[in-house]
Formats: sequence, structure tokens, C-alpha cells
Amino acid sequence: MNKVILNSTMLKQLLTIVLLGILLIDAQAQSLTPPAGTFKLGISKGNESHWLKPEEKTSGMTFQWKALPDTRGFILEIEVASSPEADALFWSFGDCQPDADVNVFSVEGHAFTCYYGESMRLRTVQAVTPTDDIRLSNGHKDETPLMLYESGKKTDRPVLAGRCPLVSGSRIYFCFYEQNEKADYNYYMLPDIFAQIDKK
Repeated sequence: MNKVILNSTMLKQLLTIVLLGILLIDAQAQSLTPPAGTFKLGISKGNESHWLKPEEKTSGMTFQWKALPDTRGFILEIEVASSPEADALFWSFGDCQPDADVNVFSVEGHAFTCYYGESMRLRTVQAVTPTDDIRLSNGHKDETPLMLYESGKKTDRPVLAGRCPLVSGSRIYFCFYEQNEKADYNYYMLPDIFAQIDKK
């Protein structure tokens, strides 16, 4: 029987490899979440709706996430097949820092900025969505996407909710990121950004 004997140097190298692997997995997971806050997706068919669970397979839709190369954040492509199971896609975003002095949103067309943190030290998250149908909603009433979307804006827990019709054979995009000199996006840019990431 062959025996493998590890000396202290070999053991340190092995532990380093394991730790680097853990850190890489953690970094990849963080890169595919918003820089702050909670982003959820849901679907509806008629008057029925539900939030999508992680890894949930949805007939007629495929989801592909990619980390952005020039900033912290991600881009999501959703491909809609010829006959999707759902008729509308819902999304919500909020809770950047629930106990902070400021959690406010500025919406402009398909995009929005979330300002959060202490009043004299505000931080921001930028987002671009596939629709300008965006509402300020009551984060306490989020049992289903439709309930949140129709909840109204009077609340001490403001979140944004949006709805996008699903068109057969289309692709739609979301992008969440921290803005910098190289990262300042509009919706029309997202298909090319998504396609170019793997080529870099």
C-alpha cells in the first residue's frame, strides 16, 4: 500500500489551494448579486402569480447571468421561447439598507437609482430594466408579485416593482451595477454588453 506523507510545506500549499477555491466561489456568487439590496423575479398567468425560486425551471424561458467586467454587478438575459408558460414577468428591488437614514429611488424611463445609507454618506446602486412600467410599492405586501405590484406606495418599507409582458421569441435584459467611468449603461446597450463579455 502506498502512503502519502505531507510535510508542513505541502500541507500549507494544500490549505492555500482550498482557501483560494472557497474565495473564488464566494467572489463568483457575490458578482451575480446586486451591489446592495434584494432583487426578485416572478411570473404571472392571468390572475395567478408567484415569485421564482432559485434554480426553478420555467417552461418557455431561459435565464443566463454574467458578471460585469468593469464594475461590481451583473447583467441578466432572459430568452423567451415561442410559447412561454407565463404571460408576464414581474420583478422587485429594495431593502438596500433597511435601517439606514435614507432608502429612496429615482426612476427615469427604464432605469433607476437607489440612494441608501447615512444622510451625509449616501451610496448608490444603478439599474436598467426592460420596461418603464415601474412602481413604488409597499414591501410589506410582497406575498406574490401581483400583490406587491398593486400594493400602493404608502409604506415605511418602499421597494420598486415592475411588470414586463413576455413576447414570444424575444430577449429581455436586466443590469445592476455600481456606476463609474467605464460603467454607465442604457437599455439599448445591454445586448451588446452581454454578448461581448465572453469575448474579453
